[in-house]
Amino acid sequence: MKVKQILFTCLVALLLSACGDEKECCVLPEGQYATGVFVVNEGPFGGTGTISWYNPDTGETQDSLYEKANNGASLGQFVQSISFFEGKAYIVVNGANRVVVVDAETFVYQDTIGGLEQPRYFQPISASVAYVSQWGNDGLSGSLAKINLKTLAVETVIPVGHGPEKMLYAPSENAIYVANSGGFGTDSTVAVVNSSTGILLQKYTSGGLNPGSLAFQGNKVFALCKGNYDPINPQGSVLSDVNPVATTVNVASASDDLVAAANGTDLYFIGGEKVWVYRNNQLQNLITQSAYSLALDKTQNLLYCGDAKGFVGAGEVAIYKTDGSKVGTFRAGIAPGDIVIKQ
Repeated sequence: MKVKQILFTCLVALLLSACGDEKECCVLPEGQYATGVFVVNEGPFGGTGTISWYNPDTGETQDSLYEKANNGASLGQFVQSISFFEGKAYIVVNGANRVVVVDAETFVYQDTIGGLEQPRYFQPISASVAYVSQWGNDGLSGSLAKINLKTLAVETVIPVGHGPEKMLYAPSENAIYVANSGGFGTDSTVAVVNSSTGILLQKYTSGGLNPGSLAFQGNKVFALCKGNYDPINPQGSVLSDVNPVATTVNVASASDDLVAAANGTDLYFIGGEKVWVYRNNQLQNLITQSAYSLALDKTQNLLYCGDAKGFVGAGEVAIYKTDGSKVGTFRAGIAPGDIVIKQ
């Protein structure tokens, strides 16, 4: 292991010396992106979003992975999210109404999934089935698009509610839970879809308004509700379980990115310029900083918190231990809105 690390360090040094002072100007060797922290940068209005990469072992970063791997080609406006599955990466580009499929280790373009309407997140189920949450062209006729991964075609569209956002896959239930965030309207439900057939099984009412993300706490599904987005009279911003609602905790307006710890009990999320933890049935302010996205490395117990820096120029990702102590930062692109850890 140490020999491999030395060889890798030497190779990186050679690459960087060829590039000059800028670490990000060269493409690293093919297969370099097998593991690491991937940051989805939404990009500016009228511009293109990008993907950044960070190696926790070496501290190396790379920006614009897709552009560098594909002769400067761009992903399109408002890159929303990324998912890795069976050697491929699926990049959801909201403004271009498509999912770009690339090799997961090189980011070389492979194909495109089209026929989508304001897509948001991608959830693989099997070698042949995946789902994409989408708001619809009007931002209200929300649905899941069932994708045939063999043909990359939309097989069917399942209406689920307004503004479906993040999904939570429950293999033991053969089900996908879908947070209906309201889109350009309002919703308060969590839809449940059969992951094999795509049939809508149930819609549960959350404890608040506009749920945007979901997580398991033991065998319970918790929904984090953004609220009604009204700065004068905010309502419905809560963390609650569903089916039935037994716990309702008030949170900051527009809270988002609910993630569960490996212990199955602690829940982390962002809201109101803070990172919060719901632990032992109590809500605690863990970190105070501008927060636009959040991810948790469950093996290392590290939180990655994206900071948009006012949406003008490069963003930043801060790294914290789960006790709230800061351990580092690295640069990201414009509006780092989604962070995925690949191990």
